[in-house]
Amino acid sequence: MSATAERTTGRTPALAGRLRGLVLACLLPLLVTIGLLAAMLLRSGAEDSAIRLASTARATAQAADAEIEGRLVALAGFAATFTTPPEEADLAALDGAARRLAQSLGSSVAILDRGLGLLVDTDHPFGTPLGSSPAVAAAIWAVETGRPRVSDILPLPGGATQAPALMVPVMRDGRPIGVVSAGLAPDRLRGALGAGRAVLLDGRGRIVAAQRTLPPELPDWPTLSSSPRGSALTGRDAGGRTIHYAVMHLSAAPDWRVVVWEPEAAAVGALGQQIPLAATLVLLALGIAGLAYRRTLTSVREPARALERHTLAIAEALRGDGAPPPAPAIRGPAEVTDIGTALAEAFSAAAGRERRLRALAEAGAIVLWRADAAGGWIEAAGWAGLTGQAAPAFRGDGWLEMVHPDDRAPTLAEWGRSLVARNPIGVEFRLRTADEAAGWRWVRATGVAVVNEDGLLLEWVGAIHDVADARGAGQAHRVNEAQVRQTVAELRAVYDTVPVGLALVDQSLKFVNVNARFAAISGLLTEAHIGRAAHEVMPEGLARPLEDAQRRVFATGRPVLDVTCSAQAPGAVQHLRHWLASCHPVKNAGGEVTGVSAVLQDVTDRVRAEKSREALVSELNHRVKNTLATVQSLAAQSLRGAGAAALGREFVGRLQALMRGHDLIADQDGDEVELPRVARAALSPWIESGKPIRVLGSGRILVSAAQVQALVLGLHELATNAARYGALSRPGGEVELSWTLGEDGVVVLTWQESGGPPVATPAPARRGFGMRLLERGLAHDLGPGAAVRVSFAEDGARIEMRFHVRQRALLAPPVTPPLPALPALPPVG
Repeated sequence: MSATAERTTGRTPALAGRLRGLVLACLLPLLVTIGLLAAMLLRSGAEDSAIRLASTARATAQAADAEIEGRLVALAGFAATFTTPPEEADLAALDGAARRLAQSLGSSVAILDRGLGLLVDTDHPFGTPLGSSPAVAAAIWAVETGRPRVSDILPLPGGATQAPALMVPVMRDGRPIGVVSAGLAPDRLRGALGAGRAVLLDGRGRIVAAQRTLPPELPDWPTLSSSPRGSALTGRDAGGRTIHYAVMHLSAAPDWRVVVWEPEAAAVGALGQQIPLAATLVLLALGIAGLAYRRTLTSVREPARALERHTLAIAEALRGDGAPPPAPAIRGPAEVTDIGTALAEAFSAAAGRERRLRALAEAGAIVLWRADAAGGWIEAAGWAGLTGQAAPAFRGDGWLEMVHPDDRAPTLAEWGRSLVARNPIGVEFRLRTADEAAGWRWVRATGVAVVNEDGLLLEWVGAIHDVADARGAGQAHRVNEAQVRQTVAELRAVYDTVPVGLALVDQSLKFVNVNARFAAISGLLTEAHIGRAAHEVMPEGLARPLEDAQRRVFATGRPVLDVTCSAQAPGAVQHLRHWLASCHPVKNAGGEVTGVSAVLQDVTDRVRAEKSREALVSELNHRVKNTLATVQSLAAQSLRGAGAAALGREFVGRLQALMRGHDLIADQDGDEVELPRVARAALSPWIESGKPIRVLGSGRILVSAAQVQALVLGLHELATNAARYGALSRPGGEVELSWTLGEDGVVVLTWQESGGPPVATPAPARRGFGMRLLERGLAHDLGPGAAVRVSFAEDGARIEMRFHVRQRALLAPPVTPPLPALPALPPVG
């Protein structure tokens, strides 16, 4: 972004924007007038289009009616020639007469008897065995009502269609004795539609004949069939485009519709004749407005930009203490020239004020300094003569090298607080002078922040004054002491608020200093620790390893890091906490260890997280082992007595059932699963393939993860057996799975087959893996007290499972009472 763009951001619109607004204001009445004329033309075109569409629809419907009624008259005349029922007449003569009529009509003719059997069909040679007419519904209507009927498009085998047919009853003594039929040629009907956009639809919305544009441009059939007759309507075609259409009914075929339509573009044809004139007027107005805009903008903008560039050059010169450029020659409107003259006068006044302020500052200061927004020195007039340190050595923080070592920390702290808060700077310190004999000199540095009109900090300016006289020196000492106390207080605040415990002990392992976090570990005040050893004020599990580490530091002079400590935290509620202790030596100037600093970090949350992770890993290992054991059992049982081909199908099916059970458990994060979901997951391959399996049940029942696996495998084996040998192996058979929940928390789940082949109790030699799973494994896996009963009634197998579930309404897990014993099964084989 340019400098000009940055300055104009958020300000009032520029000159170009105001001129554009003026041009738009002048053009707005013309554009509104043109818009109103266009709207009037559009409305007029729409009304003309509606009248034209309605008239065309009526004319087209009349033409189609005339075509159909002409054929009805011909067929009625032919039907009047019958004196006897068609089946009693000479069929050869009838066939000849029908063929002559078909030749004159240009379409096939058929004769049906009173029972609607085909006697003559001109589409087939005489004597060919004939079937039934495809227009049976229209023929029945004609026979029952005694009036002619026009059929819809006739469907044929293989997806083909046949043109509609006219069905005229043959009447004798007021009773129908047969039917005469003739086809409606689409070409003749298409000719009746004319040359416009029109389509003829039968009573089911199928196209009988169409002209020009294909029917996908029309709205759907329900919309057309319910449209009012003879009115022009507006709708959308299948592609979403707007069309205008009119619908008419046929007198000869009341269920048929003639639809005449035209696209949106055709309805605004009258407007198109006026578009060139309107466009010419708009372009002419825009050209005149653009020319005026450019001439006015050029005459004002160029002088304004010259003034802007001159002003920026002046600002840059002032920032760098350089000489300002001369004022440029401004040519333009008188107002712009006056602005340039006023700016030159303002700059002259500002330069005079700057000279006066600088002279005033130099009169009472020994150094004038200027710093950037971050506080780093940029220039310092008089600094090199006072200290002997020249540029660029004093720039940035280099000037601190000339400050007395004892005064640097408090000076820098006070300087930093003023920079952060943007407060005036006022700090006293000793300064090394260029005259080595003079030594250190007390001075006072002052400064203020310079901000722009938006409050943005630009730089710092200030001065250094001499305070070396006796009163000034004493004041400087007092100020220095206050600065030192402030610095110590700040360090103490940081010491007490760090998130770790800090302490310092002497050579007798007595506490010299502790912070608030360290004191909170023992629950005593900070003062209660001073002069006492760790074992006197801290829990034994923490004090003993801490004192051992401190003794090792005194003995070796090296730090001892990451000593683990655990102890009960103080308070009414006892709980174990864990710390990491690190001890570091504190040495004097001669390198002797005079004390030990200790750092205590509370790692209780980390230790608990690691233990929780270990428990999760152990649980994962347990589940993986159980899963592998289940897969091993499935493989062993599938291999027993299975052929090579059946082995793969059985084993894969059982593995897939096992995976579906795992998916349910994973969805619930290992928690309980609702019984309906378990049943549908186990039986999904058969339910999705359309097998008649009904799943019924009452109550919200939740089963554990172990019960989920057992039920999924058990129901999988039951469904597999039913599909091979039971109710699902032939049509008409079905399975019903239902369950109930008792007040004692016992679920009774029943599998009942019906409609299958006769069932007999299998011999022991033929009891496969499914039976062994149900009778032995399932009862065990469903939990303590579970029982499974298998019975083979003649009308279908019945399996009943009884097991306990946990009731969530209870605060504690219910005591599992023993289930009542099931009746003994009859001996097998």
